[in-house]
Amino acid sequence: MEAIGRILDLVARALAAIAAAAGAAIFAFILAAVVMRYVVSAPFRFTEELSGLLLAMMVFLAMPLALARDLNIRVTLVTDALGPLARRVAWIASELILVAFAAIFAWQSWNLTEFHLRLGLRSEQARLELWPWLAVMTACVALCGAIGAWKATRPPPAGGGMHI
Repeated sequence: MEAIGRILDLVARALAAIAAAAGAAIFAFILAAVVMRYVVSAPFRFTEELSGLLLAMMVFLAMPLALARDLNIRVTLVTDALGPLARRVAWIASELILVAFAAIFAWQSWNLTEFHLRLGLRSEQARLELWPWLAVMTACVALCGAIGAWKATRPPPAGGGMHI
């Protein structure tokens, strides 16, 4: 079981590194567009759409690391008052809710991805293919579900995350 945890953490860290690279790319594209606009009077036509897609990818690529490392916000007002067995049941229930949400989200987003792929849909201005962005989103949410399933087999975290 520890090997699975290490693999999930490694994949989540790699995806978070890609998310950071996406953030740097957003900065670079916007900086280049500003320079092009004011120096050459010809901004890039794809900057806004590409930056928006990269921003969405940053969010989805960073989610697995937040879940794997318990960096997400948790409301523990009720569970802190529970006994050990009830706390464990609440922990498992919360992870199963996450797994169910991820499964439904991934299923629906895969249907949307398949639709975009089949029709070859593109963004409005820059004509960027949309299905790869949707496929990454789908894969990241599916990975979040896998992390939730794995975490349900583990004890609840003692001090990680932000507690409210």
